[in-house]
Amino acid sequence: MAQLPHVFDATAENFQALVLENSDRGPVVVNYWAPWAGPCLKLWPVLEKLAGDYGGRFLLVNVNTDTHKQLARANGINSVPTLKIYRRRQVVEEVHGPESEPALRARIDRHVAQPTDALLAEAVRALQQGRGDDGLELLRRALAADPTNTRTVLTGAKLLLRGGLADEAEQALRGLPAKEQQSPEVTALLGHCGFMQAAADAPAREALQAQVNDHPEDLEARYRLAAVSLMEDDFETALTQLIDILRRDRQFRGGAARSGVNALFQLLGRDHPLTREYRPQVLDALG
Repeated sequence: MAQLPHVFDATAENFQALVLENSDRGPVVVNYWAPWAGPCLKLWPVLEKLAGDYGGRFLLVNVNTDTHKQLARANGINSVPTLKIYRRRQVVEEVHGPESEPALRARIDRHVAQPTDALLAEAVRALQQGRGDDGLELLRRALAADPTNTRTVLTGAKLLLRGGLADEAEQALRGLPAKEQQSPEVTALLGHCGFMQAAADAPAREALQAQVNDHPEDLEARYRLAAVSLMEDDFETALTQLIDILRRDRQFRGGAARSGVNALFQLLGRDHPLTREYRPQVLDALG
């Protein structure tokens, strides 16, 4: 294969410098391939085209798994093609099998420098310095300039949520491609948006609890009770109400209960006692 700019071949001897050390400066896409695998040969020109199009914003490093079997085993390669994107010496994205050029672009865009990064950095500085109006203006400019870039939108949505602007955050997230909206991080953020919106104009918690007790089928009251409970750090009540909604109508509010549960589990962490206790109940409700 012809050697192109920003495209390299890795060996056991140069992997540390070529992949790990370079990943401190920017993303490195490692293509684990084999010359006998047809999908690898179809993927190769797509990757080389992307490396040329991005002009050095990421490095493409190829590992021939036939020639470097031990290196492939050390990196957990069981099938080819496998792509791993490294950033700051960690694997931040993994792809098994061939993907289309647009799909690969979307994955790479999550990690390469974007023109909107400077705007986002300015927005963060302004918000940290108490210049809220300036920060929001810069943030909105960044989102308008790159509305389908997952990394830009995720950062923007988090900042909007911190500012209490759940409606704007949801609008930004809903502008992402449908496939991206199904990712765990996006669904969790959408769950937080839903909670903030539901809690904003909700009745008092006692009134909501009484409504649920008197009318168990009132899913809107249950959802608002979950939202208010979350705002008061009563995670168990929030989870109980959301799971009850899932059992009764998993499509309620376009799947808001499932998004809410995902948001809560992400907030608590996988090893939290409530996550361990309630995750089987969620699976049962969805089963």
